[in-house]
Amino acid sequence: MKKLLKIFIILVILGAIAYGVKMFFFSASAENAAGPLVSAKVVQTTISTTISATGTLEPVDQVDVGTQVSGDIAKINVDFNSKVKKGQIIAELDKSKLKATLTQAEIAYKSAENDFKFKESTYNRVKKLSESNSASAVELETAEYNMNSAKLAVERSQNEVNQARLNLSYATIKSPIDGVVLKRAVEVGQTVAASMSTPTLFVIAKDLSQMKVMAAVDEADIGQVKQGQKVTFTVDAFQNDTFNGTVQEVRLNPTTTSNVVTYTVVITAENPEQKLLPGMTATCTIVTQEITDAIAIPVKALKFTPADGTPMAEPPKGMRPPRPESGDSTSANGDFAKGDFKKGNFPPPGSFPKSFKKRPDGKKPSGNLVWVNMDGKAAPRPVKTGISDGVNIQILKGLSVGDSVVVSQETVTATKEKSSASSPFMPTPPGKKKK
Repeated sequence: MKKLLKIFIILVILGAIAYGVKMFFFSASAENAAGPLVSAKVVQTTISTTISATGTLEPVDQVDVGTQVSGDIAKINVDFNSKVKKGQIIAELDKSKLKATLTQAEIAYKSAENDFKFKESTYNRVKKLSESNSASAVELETAEYNMNSAKLAVERSQNEVNQARLNLSYATIKSPIDGVVLKRAVEVGQTVAASMSTPTLFVIAKDLSQMKVMAAVDEADIGQVKQGQKVTFTVDAFQNDTFNGTVQEVRLNPTTTSNVVTYTVVITAENPEQKLLPGMTATCTIVTQEITDAIAIPVKALKFTPADGTPMAEPPKGMRPPRPESGDSTSANGDFAKGDFKKGNFPPPGSFPKSFKKRPDGKKPSGNLVWVNMDGKAAPRPVKTGISDGVNIQILKGLSVGDSVVVSQETVTATKEKSSASSPFMPTPPGKKKK
């Protein structure tokens, strides 16, 4: 009985060891096994490069309306959002003081005229007496001087009358343009003083169907912005709407805030529904470069490297790796021009040499190489690339629309295999019955 028990124990131990060895090698081979390829089609699409900026919406034309004379506001004919026409009276100042000043100027003018007439008559009389030697030359010169002085006084008084009338006309404030009143800064009875500077009474926007965005672009991106480029932008008030604009001007005056240098870019936009209001913050996307109907693949296809053991397909006859082109930053840089790839010998089916996977310095190659899925097998394909929007990249050479490029590869692990095979000698988890 004891002998049979010993034999049974030995068999159990040998079985456990054999199972452990089997699972060890199975796990190692499963972890190194290459999973199926995940592919994407080569498509024809629009690729654009953009930069982002924020700015404030403003009317294209905006006028601050003030007054050149001081006084009390007697009447206001418009309010916020009122539509006005050019020449329309929008406010009036108290004119009583200005009228009194005009009256005084007119009286002074009449007095100067009367004085001039008297001195002119005196001069004429002295002149006749001088002709008959009844008046001296000194008397004649004095009469002439008094007459000329009186004449200048008349002209000065006339100018004072004109200035008083002009000031009186300034008391009537008119709209200089057709537009909408954005701001009213005064109330009836308020005193305005136009001494050193002109006080602003109203702000009038010419046409709210045309708006502009004063966008601040970082100095690192300003070199890509040109007049006429397309712009799309959004505002917080209408998050589901996208508005279109055009770069009108790139201003050369820099603005420095906390050591950050930005430049103002003026963007014009249509506002037919007048959803866009002055002062709104716009988040802009400026299209610096755009290519329509570009042959494109996902960017991650260029970063893909097949795992060891991936089935390989024979490349088409005559295919050779690309050579670096002088001055072409998108061409291959020769990272693959060593070993098998240098000779144009692509890996045979079923194998994958490490020379394709890493460079001699241990880093992954950065040449423009993609892998094409040919019936579940990977085939290397050198390509020449163009611009990228971060998601897709333009293909200039090497691929055609409809080709299938590998973007990733599923990983095969032993987890599924382990779950399907359980050792009869290992204890089962609590609550699970052995079969």
